[in-house]
Amino acid sequence: MRVEIIAVLILLAIPLAAAALDQSYVHVVARDGTSTMEKSMELAVFSNQLTSDALEKMAVLCKSDRDLDCDVDVANKKVAIREKLSPGAYYSFSSDYGLPDITHTLVINSIPSDRFAADLDDLLVGAGVTESSGGSVDSIDLRDKTANNKSVYYLKLLKVNITYTVTMPLDIAEARAGDVAGEISGNSATFDLVKVMEESEPITVRCTELNLGYMVGIAGIAVIAVLAFLFLSGRKPEAEKPQKKRK
Repeated sequence: MRVEIIAVLILLAIPLAAAALDQSYVHVVARDGTSTMEKSMELAVFSNQLTSDALEKMAVLCKSDRDLDCDVDVANKKVAIREKLSPGAYYSFSSDYGLPDITHTLVINSIPSDRFAADLDDLLVGAGVTESSGGSVDSIDLRDKTANNKSVYYLKLLKVNITYTVTMPLDIAEARAGDVAGEISGNSATFDLVKVMEESEPITVRCTELNLGYMVGIAGIAVIAVLAFLFLSGRKPEAEKPQKKRK
């Protein structure tokens, strides 16, 4: 399966119990379109394989390996992995400089589960928890309805809860994935990713701000025009001097 939680199960070769599996993505986007995404997941369901000793080794590896940006909460059995991203393969970011507003638009076409699965594989292998799977996980293409329907079936079967939160540089005006609306709170919007995959439409998030540069320029031109009008309208034509009569 293309969903990273399925890859974890394969890596650990575990029969699943009827327990909910919670995971989340937090995608923080900067003004220039670059971003950081954090993927976190609970590991309590894997307690037989991921003992406290194994989690401790994973936590140490996260701190010592410069190629891995991650944290392991040993007490609560959670792992968080971070990736730096740029517009391109997974999402696009554009800014429309109109009047009176600038509109910033983020369109998320796919989720980089491939990169997170590779990081998790490195973490598990490096900590001696499991051997390398030798396989690869694809990104989650939000537009691929056929593949998403298959993934959603297993995600629901395994009771996987996935949230996807986008944080923009400004307050969000719109956040949708087809008919699925994100829950907006200031500059953040949160989606139920399973519902988004069912919809199989890209996530689109927009925020706006006043185009102060253009507004200041227009205000400056208006002031100059008014001053010029007042200057010209205040000038009085000189009276013509009477001509002297010839004798």
